[in-house]
Amino acid sequence: MTKENRLRSRFEYLASTFGVAIFAFYWGVITSFPEFYFVNPSNEEPARAVAIVFLIIGWFSISTLAPIVLFQFGAGKYRTIAALPYVVAVWPVSILVAQIERMVTTGQNYLSYLIDTPLFLATDLIIPLALISLWLRLRLHHLD
Repeated sequence: MTKENRLRSRFEYLASTFGVAIFAFYWGVITSFPEFYFVNPSNEEPARAVAIVFLIIGWFSISTLAPIVLFQFGAGKYRTIAALPYVVAVWPVSILVAQIERMVTTGQNYLSYLIDTPLFLATDLIIPLALISLWLRLRLHHLD
């Protein structure tokens, strides 16, 4: 096996393994804290409802679509990695939009959840940054 093929094989394995870990971690957090993720937007003011729908799209994107992209890459479909920064970015952007909406409508933020439950630092900051870092590394090797 050539060095390039070994590198490809390692990246495929890494992407698939990271996809499994991300899927399991996010869905473990989501099912452990359903009150943070399963919110009925119809009971909210219109601006808040839009922010909540965006949050739902965001957490679904990073918890499910990002691992699917990594699984596809691991299966040798290298071009799918181009979608990774987009499916990852939806989550942090949706959090930012929800924070801005909360600040505008109530004058308060709810960032204290990051301190109260540090696990959310991983879901909201560390893992998205790790995924973008992985994407940059995979993209550098022109595996498409």
